[in-house]
Amino acid sequence: MKFSGMAASPGVGVAPIHRLEREELAVCDTPVPARSVEQEVVRFHDALEASRADLTSIRDRIARELSEAEAEIYGTHLMILDDPDLVRAVELGIRKQHRNAAWAFRAHMAGVAAHLAGVGSEHLRERQSDVLDVEQRVLRYLLGDGHRALSVPEQPCVLVAHDVAPSEIALLDRERIVAMVTEVGSRSSHCVVVARGRGIPAVVSCRGVLQHAANGMVGAVDGFRGTVELNPDAETTAFFAACRQRIEEENRSLLQIQDQPAVTLDGHGIDLGANLELPDDVERALTVGAASVGLFRTEFFYLDRLELPPEEEQYQAYRSVVERMSPRPVLFRTMDVGGDKVASYLGAVHENNPFLGRRGIRLSLEFPEVFRTQLRAVYRASAHGRVRVMFPMVSSLDELRSARAICHRVRDELARAGVPHDPELEIGVMVETPSAVWMADALAREASFFSIGTNDLTQYTLAIDRGNERLAHLYEPLDPAVLRSIRHTVQVGHAAGRWVGVCGEMAGDPQIAVLLVGLDVDELSVACFDLPRVKSAIRGVTREGARRLAEEVLAQSTSEAVKEVLRRHCDALLPRGLGRRGVPS
Repeated sequence: MKFSGMAASPGVGVAPIHRLEREELAVCDTPVPARSVEQEVVRFHDALEASRADLTSIRDRIARELSEAEAEIYGTHLMILDDPDLVRAVELGIRKQHRNAAWAFRAHMAGVAAHLAGVGSEHLRERQSDVLDVEQRVLRYLLGDGHRALSVPEQPCVLVAHDVAPSEIALLDRERIVAMVTEVGSRSSHCVVVARGRGIPAVVSCRGVLQHAANGMVGAVDGFRGTVELNPDAETTAFFAACRQRIEEENRSLLQIQDQPAVTLDGHGIDLGANLELPDDVERALTVGAASVGLFRTEFFYLDRLELPPEEEQYQAYRSVVERMSPRPVLFRTMDVGGDKVASYLGAVHENNPFLGRRGIRLSLEFPEVFRTQLRAVYRASAHGRVRVMFPMVSSLDELRSARAICHRVRDELARAGVPHDPELEIGVMVETPSAVWMADALAREASFFSIGTNDLTQYTLAIDRGNERLAHLYEPLDPAVLRSIRHTVQVGHAAGRWVGVCGEMAGDPQIAVLLVGLDVDELSVACFDLPRVKSAIRGVTREGARRLAEEVLAQSTSEAVKEVLRRHCDALLPRGLGRRGVPS
């Protein structure tokens, strides 16, 4: 039996299944006598303190194993524990209503979870798992169960669950967890971030798998393609074993080209950069041989916090990235909040169509002082290395001109104050909307470069919400309309003397990366995991061969026909074993 979900953490694994059954904690509404009220308040604070000690230990462990960036997930959990509204509400429930601590605590946390469930932001809805994780931990102490370690078999297994809490995945022995499958979640959920960092293949949003998966049943998990097969036959098991061996061999061989440039066999160079989420990701980018940072997402400053990030905090973070990457360039995307990422202190409200609402450059222009603060930090960081900046979700020339005007005012203010910065900092545009594609000639006259965000370009071109599970089968980056939009943007950009890059997920697929080279894209920016494989693909083909592939692809009328052309040609073009996302074909 085969299931499809969302590919969340790369890798493959075959092993007996271990079901993680969600713990049900029985909380009774037991009145507290007046004489015991203060004792109950103390019990509540003791539970908070014990939970705080647990989470601090987990955070420190992940910081040692991975990085401070991944460990900060547990900082969010600690913030929940330290929320004064939480403490006030529970103490009020105990003292005024004479409710026991467990009942008052669960009531408050249920309200928080219900609020998150009702917001339009997928990012904030996913924080429900953090709330539940903290709730379960505190309740165990209040109910007398105390610390509970996740029980898994001694032998390697595939973990299958409705969901896995971030604190649980952090404590798993990664030598015993071959792969992880959950019925809910997304690529950005905290348990996935930790799983990816710990090298655990994962498939999430795999609906119905728990209904059919039983302990001891064999599970075959493909974290590249997002598939799970129960009780696979001998042929499938052998294929997965070959995949795993090939990936290990490939990883060893890719180390040999770490310091080599991304140059085709006939000498055409591609700027191959890394997509980064957090400042500490720089070390990983350097390890895999990134020539640049082609997309630094700055949203981490604006999410999961209660106040606006100050300029100095942003400057220090940006500066650390620029200095560590120097002399390689760093491209900062200005805040792309809104849509699926909402910062409540920016006055975010529920929108029926958030991806067509106040997001990207629209939100930045609506809050010019917030935008100006970020740009000041970016310009100041430009004194310490090569910096570029680009604006997301641009849909008109007026938006570009308004954003550039704020940049120029910031630049002039810094110059008058004698603050070091690069006055010639390159200012570019993300091409993510059909209007940007078809106004590219006008945009190119005033932008220094284009960076095509293929994730959003695909959803807006095809009018498909990429987060809608019911439409997932229609979300297709290889649709001819998307490919022709990319070709048009590149041609128009080059005609104006501008370089054109791609920073969406398409660029991280070795086969599609070759196609993009054939479409004359100048720069590719990919996830650190994908970068060595994409580099190997580029180094294994000629530019002319890639161009011939692109011409044949552009002549197709359907995405299936495009895929067939890629399948037919890429085996001959690519080095042995480099199939899509590094999985042997």
